[in-house]
Amino acid sequence: MGKPGPHILSRFDGEIGNFRELILDMGELALEQVELAVRANADCDMQAVSRIRNNYRSVAEMDMDMLESNIRLLAIYQPVAVDLRFLVMLSRTAYDLERIQQEALRLADIAEAHDRHRKPASDCDIFDDVNLIGEFALDILRESLQAVADASEERALEVARCPAELQDAAKAALRRLATYIMQDPRLIQSVIDATQVLKGLERIADHCVGIARNLIFAISGKDVRHLNVLNLDRAFLHG
Repeated sequence: MGKPGPHILSRFDGEIGNFRELILDMGELALEQVELAVRANADCDMQAVSRIRNNYRSVAEMDMDMLESNIRLLAIYQPVAVDLRFLVMLSRTAYDLERIQQEALRLADIAEAHDRHRKPASDCDIFDDVNLIGEFALDILRESLQAVADASEERALEVARCPAELQDAAKAALRRLATYIMQDPRLIQSVIDATQVLKGLERIADHCVGIARNLIFAISGKDVRHLNVLNLDRAFLHG
């Protein structure tokens, strides 16, 4: 089985295409929010915090539009098989993108709190690794959105294999953070803040992997949501 082909009801094709466009628009907003969250924490940029909060007002409106589209598609066309899987995948993608934007908002709160209590001007150096882990998370988000846009199982599989590299980089960053406490115990709150940011970026990447795994299910019919990377490869090696 593969991605949905031309449907006997051209109106269904058009409406599910519109639904996917709504999802991708929300994905672009999610990308911007995560980029701003990384900048807010890595550069102590409070203007980025304000932009995240202003942008978040659009999230609820987009979420309601997508919910309405989803209900209409289910009620009118009552899709089955690959059409139903694809619609469910888009609905789950909307959920993951909304969670990503909530995570970006939480990272903005951390940046603002850190800006209030930080003491030395060099305190933001503790957040240097945020740029590195942030780029990992942003790359995974971009790839997951492109996979949805192209309905590409191959791209989705690449995203599903990404987390190990991100987790290794995050562990190394956490080890470096520990050295700051050894050098100056007064920096413990800043280290806690930076740790929370890194964990938040990991959660964002996890949502991206969820998007990719749901897409794999929509295209192939194989439920790979709970497989580790090794078993994921085996599932497709053996068909």
